[in-house]
Amino acid sequence: MKKVSRFTIMRISGCLCLILLQSGMISEWVALSHAEAQTLQKSPSEPIRVGSVIGGHIHPALCRAANGDLLAVYNENGGGGKELLLARSTDGGLNWSASKPIPSIKDCSIYPGSLTTLCSGEIILHWSCYRSGGNRRWRVPQFCSSKDNGVTWSPVTEIPMDDYTNYTCLRHPILELDQDRWVCPFYDRTVIYDRKHNTITAFGDGRNHGMVPLVQTARGTLISGAPQAHSPVPVGKPGNMVNGLRSTDQGNTWQAMNHLPYFGVAGYDLTVLEKGTVVLTSILYGVGRDDEWAYELALSHDDGQTWDKDHSVIVYNPGRPIKGRGWPRTIQIDDSTLGTLFYDLDAKQKGGPGVFFVRTPLAAFRTAKN
Repeated sequence: MKKVSRFTIMRISGCLCLILLQSGMISEWVALSHAEAQTLQKSPSEPIRVGSVIGGHIHPALCRAANGDLLAVYNENGGGGKELLLARSTDGGLNWSASKPIPSIKDCSIYPGSLTTLCSGEIILHWSCYRSGGNRRWRVPQFCSSKDNGVTWSPVTEIPMDDYTNYTCLRHPILELDQDRWVCPFYDRTVIYDRKHNTITAFGDGRNHGMVPLVQTARGTLISGAPQAHSPVPVGKPGNMVNGLRSTDQGNTWQAMNHLPYFGVAGYDLTVLEKGTVVLTSILYGVGRDDEWAYELALSHDDGQTWDKDHSVIVYNPGRPIKGRGWPRTIQIDDSTLGTLFYDLDAKQKGGPGVFFVRTPLAAFRTAKN
């Protein structure tokens, strides 16, 4: 066999790398290798900056598209921003595209809402528009949809109501009952929106859960993040505390969970994984004060009846109060990884105020000893 010199091997390798580089395969291979390395880790990643922001109601939303892309939508400058920005990740949240405005949103002073990927793969983006007349102020919920993984968006649809209030807004994904019926957990009411007929009807027993997460498990159980049995608007002095509700009959009756933590201003998030596990994303507050100090993930393996706090995982703890409420949102990236999106307005952090993303391997929950 003819002997090949080391120089020849190096030259061939160099040519191969050049070919791969020109075809764009090296960057793709590097990203894939990085993703695999992250999967093998047993602790959350460092925060990844999705975009820089100014302040106010940044309130990011997050979803995983049918093609696996991750979409993050947020307000760059809250308190009535005029556009919602969308950033995309094609590698599981390791890298994010430059944010661009959703083009179909016009003539609206925006309070951010949520992203939901329906069973069909269609993505629903919700928000509310601030309105005022005389001494009266109210918000009008609107949405648009995308059937191509967030590349293009439909014209805006306004959800019809006869009695909009200043609390007709939501911050959590809708609950899809079927293709054309969605449960919308608005701050001032919890209702079913019929997309086909563009109408609103009562949900379940008619109670108001508040602006909280509402999900359905693999067994069909409904879990509500409602801190109280009936949510007043606006939330005043706490009363009839239940710390979460469960229903096994599509919302007609509810049982107190008494397991969810303090809700706070920004509340928490609930995420149902593909294999049935439910993830609770909660905020850890300072003792005797409302400052947010960290974000924590905990799992329920029994349909939301109990939560494994012994193996919870802290995904963000900057060692100081988190500025701006953060509104953390968690989704499943793949079979072994979760992703959490939030914002932090601390001006002294590197890069200044921003929206951030943390990848958490599911293996972290087996090793955590918090």
